[in-house]
Amino acid sequence: MKEILTIATFNFQNTYHPYQTLKDKSDCYTFIKFIMENDIDILGTQETTLRNLKLCEPILQEYGYKLYGSGRFKKLGTIYPISLANETNSIIFKKGLGKGVSTTSIPWLGTAFPRIITRADFEDIVFLNTHLDNLNPKVKIKQLKFIKQMIRSLVNENKKIILTGDFNMTLKNKSLKEFIQSLSLLGIKRVEANENSCRGINFGPLDHIFIPNDFEVEEIKQPTISISDHKPIIVKVKTNTK
Repeated sequence: MKEILTIATFNFQNTYHPYQTLKDKSDCYTFIKFIMENDIDILGTQETTLRNLKLCEPILQEYGYKLYGSGRFKKLGTIYPISLANETNSIIFKKGLGKGVSTTSIPWLGTAFPRIITRADFEDIVFLNTHLDNLNPKVKIKQLKFIKQMIRSLVNENKKIILTGDFNMTLKNKSLKEFIQSLSLLGIKRVEANENSCRGINFGPLDHIFIPNDFEVEEIKQPTISISDHKPIIVKVKTNTK
C-alpha cells in the first residue's frame, strides 16, 4: 500500500429523475473532475444508482480507475422503476491497488429500502463503505451493531480498517457516540471532519470516515460540489507502511 493515501467519501446525489440521477453528462464530468483534481486513491460513494455510475465508468477507466459495487436490489435492480432507487455503495480506486470486492446486506427490515456495505481488500487494509438508514433509529442501531461485529472480526484477522459512509447521524447522536467509542477500542479512530456535510443540516456532519489509529492525518478537505447536497470528505493520510 502507498505510504501517502488520499481517501474520500461522497454521497451524490439524492434528486431522482425519471431517466437518470446524473441529469446529464456534465454531472458525470463534474464527478470525474472531482476525483482527478483531488488525486483520490480510494473513494466510497453513496446514494447514486449503479447505472448512473456506469455513465462515468469508461472515462474513469481511461484515467486509471476501477469502479466496483452492486446495487441494493441485486438482480432485481435492472427492472424499471426499481432501477431508479437501486442505490450502490460503490468503491472507486486506482488500478493496481485493490484485490477482491464484495457486497453484503446489513439489517434493514422495519424501514423502506435494503441497505448494504461494500468491502474492498488492499493487502492488509480492508476498505468498507456504507449508507445507513435515514428513517428508523432502531434499524440504525442494528446496522451499527452489524458493522461493529464485522470490523471486530476483521481486526482479529490483523486487518487495518478504513470505514466510510453516510451514517445519517451527527456527533450528537448517542448511538453514533457509542459506535465511535467501540471502534476506538478496536484501534480505529474517526477523522475529525466536523463541518456540516449536508445542506439543510446545521448541527454537524452526517458523513464520516474512520481510519486506523496509526494512520496520520495530513490534510482534510470538505469542498462544495454542485452535483450533490452533500459535501465530500477528502482525507490525505500517512499509512506508516514500511
